[in-house]
Amino acid sequence: MYKFNKKILFLMLMIMSTIMIMSSTSWISMWVGMEINMMSTIPFISSVKSKEMSEKTMMYFMIQVLGSILLLTMVLIKNMLINMTINNMLITLSMMIKLGVPPFHMWMPEMFNKMSWMTIMVMITVQKINPLIVTMQVLEKNMLIPMIMIMSATIGSISGVNQVSLNKIMAFSSINHMSWIMMCMMMKNDSWMKYFIVYTMITATICVLFSKSMTFYINQLSNNSNTVNKIMMLVMMLNLGGMPPLPGFILKWMTMEYMVTSNMYSVMIMMLMSSMITLLFYMRLTYKNMMLSSMNIKFFIKKINNYSYTLFMMNMFMPLIMLI
Repeated sequence: MYKFNKKILFLMLMIMSTIMIMSSTSWISMWVGMEINMMSTIPFISSVKSKEMSEKTMMYFMIQVLGSILLLTMVLIKNMLINMTINNMLITLSMMIKLGVPPFHMWMPEMFNKMSWMTIMVMITVQKINPLIVTMQVLEKNMLIPMIMIMSATIGSISGVNQVSLNKIMAFSSINHMSWIMMCMMMKNDSWMKYFIVYTMITATICVLFSKSMTFYINQLSNNSNTVNKIMMLVMMLNLGGMPPLPGFILKWMTMEYMVTSNMYSVMIMMLMSSMITLLFYMRLTYKNMMLSSMNIKFFIKKINNYSYTLFMMNMFMPLIMLI
């Protein structure tokens, strides 16, 4: 008998709420879409019944409600304010709370710790779309965005260096990449969507590889991993870090070109330095995995997973799509 997977239902609700926000013409409908998204995410997170997961679900609920209250308040008093810049800045702050971007980032790594990889994959990809779309609407004359970008780049890179949990490393990696996505937004074209699509593909592939090998800590990386999986993990980590000539580098190259033409040299240098630090801990993940021979129990050796291989090949051909 076929058992219905409730996670697929809630994932479809999340996607529907995203479509609703993308096609909205009013702030209230955007707020309603974000509330639908939040309420469909909570059962998605709390699918495993345990005290720890209940605590994380409540943490997520409280943070998202705080952001929603601030957004709704700003929408309701929008017509009363003379200076719209303040209103836009406060709406930006509410979205930063929802995104888990510094200085409102402390809840995100703690919540991700010991969560399943499939849930993390949804949280750092699908769940980022709605706040980013709303942020796109309030970019005009917004002085908070450059400051948030610098904080995201520096905190996301430095905080990930001393981590041993892969879940937390992916959380800080997501924080770092948010700074590049917001810089792409300032270009006022669809480049942030391209960046986000490629970032989603890379992250999804890494999460699937970790999920299939049941790896949650750095010292587990070399266990039960064949040569093909090791090479795939190395390439995907370099891709996420933006090593040329991989797709991740092409997107950062486009963004750097805009920063040079806009005379944003100081911001560019800080973001490049932070990218070097993130590349450092990505390489630390793959160093032990590649350099040391792994012990494979004979009956545990598995064939290469077709789903992981398909995602990997899609990531390799992504530059062709970018050039079209």
